[in-house]
Amino acid sequence: MLRAAGHRVTAVPDGRRALAEARAQVPDLVVSDVMMPGLDGLHLTQALRADPRTAGVPILLLSARAGQEAAVEGLTAGADDYLVKPFATAELLAHVRSIVDLARVRSRHARWRTALVDSLQDAFFVCAGDGTLLETNPSFTALLGHRPAHVPCPTPHPWWPDAGTDPQAHRQTAQEFARLLSEDDGRTTLLVRHADGQPLWVHAACTRVQDPDTGSTVVVGTFRDVTTEYHAVRREGAVAALGEILADAVGATGALQEAVAHLRTLWDAERVLAVLLPLRRGGEAPMPLAAAPVLSEREPAPVDPGLTATGDGPVLTPTALPGGVAIVLEHPRGPLALQVDLGPHRPFTHEDGLLLALLAGRLAHGLARVHRIDQQRETALALQRAILGPDELPADFAVRYEPATRPLEVGGDWYDTVPLRDGRIGIVVGDCVGRGLAAATVMGQLRSACRALLLQDRSPARTLTALDEFAAGIPGALCTTVFCAVLDPATGELRFSNAAHPPAIVATEDGRTSLLDGGRSLPLAVDPDEPRPEAVTLLRPGSVLLLATDGLVERRRSTLPEGIGRAAEVLAENVGLPLGLLASRLMEQLAPPGGFEDDVALLLHRHRSTS
Repeated sequence: MLRAAGHRVTAVPDGRRALAEARAQVPDLVVSDVMMPGLDGLHLTQALRADPRTAGVPILLLSARAGQEAAVEGLTAGADDYLVKPFATAELLAHVRSIVDLARVRSRHARWRTALVDSLQDAFFVCAGDGTLLETNPSFTALLGHRPAHVPCPTPHPWWPDAGTDPQAHRQTAQEFARLLSEDDGRTTLLVRHADGQPLWVHAACTRVQDPDTGSTVVVGTFRDVTTEYHAVRREGAVAALGEILADAVGATGALQEAVAHLRTLWDAERVLAVLLPLRRGGEAPMPLAAAPVLSEREPAPVDPGLTATGDGPVLTPTALPGGVAIVLEHPRGPLALQVDLGPHRPFTHEDGLLLALLAGRLAHGLARVHRIDQQRETALALQRAILGPDELPADFAVRYEPATRPLEVGGDWYDTVPLRDGRIGIVVGDCVGRGLAAATVMGQLRSACRALLLQDRSPARTLTALDEFAAGIPGALCTTVFCAVLDPATGELRFSNAAHPPAIVATEDGRTSLLDGGRSLPLAVDPDEPRPEAVTLLRPGSVLLLATDGLVERRRSTLPEGIGRAAEVLAENVGLPLGLLASRLMEQLAPPGGFEDDVALLLHRHRSTS
């Protein structure tokens, strides 16, 4: 009947054959008897509707069962129409014509939808809720190189990073894709692989919708190639971060260590080494300068045997190593090789090579600049230390110094010990007003003048009187405080004069303390005509003398006497310690939580009678 009416008909003997034929070549209409061997018409209908390829095919069921219940059962299974036997030829052809005409209308809508989807420039796809790919457009194939023959495609999708060669990237992509499917309106950036193996970064956007044909929830999404933008942003971020590291680093060693740690984080590498190569083959062994993670003292540096050979090649050119890559750059001490150990499952791409070369070049320039700054800093430090105090102290003396302004190593505070010709020792601790370079400049002049005056006149009072005249002519020296003393190491006699400086503290061996508050007068240059008083005390054997500037004891929420009292307590509690350790203990226990806010100069002397 159907062939006579001009239809092309494929007849099959049972439901299983019908399902196979429909899947192999999707028909315009399926006409099926309800009662069939193997797979009846109702189950055939359900199977066709469950398959995305045949879910939209019209189905007409034929049955000898009459009545409303039988028709409802067939329509519930997914049939488009239900015809009860016996029926007339005209009746069958009318049902077929009606269904086919309706299918053609649906087909026009489907073709229109397909044309719209195919016209999209972004890669378009439809996934089931479990991630199975159901549909793609030509842009999807053009982007990833995977053709529609791969659809439907369950996860893991073939464009995910390979689980064998790059397990970490595969895991991250799988996790991000699963998260994307679970959100109503998800967006993320994914690493995928083209069919030719090239890595791509895509911006993925997905929306969960309901399929109008099946009622199931599907995910409609797009991929847009952002590989160029991704690598550009990555390069900019990596270079900016390296620039901050080099700008904030203190010294070339610290800069290099922070840089290799940055490289390790950037590539998620197992290890990154910075190795100084010999200038010639057969010379010294390669010298590791930095490593991330940091090597223990006894841990040998895992330098690749082929690393030395990289020094013969061009600089800033990545060279493959087993399980990693190396690149050579110029270093102030010679060629420096960066060895990046990626592990066996981490590919190193062309874009990785470009980024490594860019960072290595920036690092070379940065290390050269930091090296020049180091040289200048060492010169400056040598000059600063020269004006701070003597390099070598007499026996039984210890000092500590901490400037409030970094990176300067000196400030407005100073200490000095002056060996005199008669065997006595001049002791000076002073504090200029202000901090930083300006105060250090004043301090250097006052220290030199005070030292020269002590060598000329061994009286602390007359020394300060003469220093008054000198300080009056120096801008910034007004109100400087100074404790000046002359010690006889043989007898323990200490003669001193105090220009408004915090009093010295003396602690005996048994822990008793006293303040040397005699000989006190005005700060320098306040009244140069006023004579300076002088006091004398006798240090007992084993007692410790503490001189310090107010930065050690002065705090915002306490008075100066309270701070001096606290210093006396710490001195008494630790008086039996070796002098160097005692000095460090005082600095540690008296330092506020945020560190000293003012310059600190501390001088200790333990008297050992020689008489």
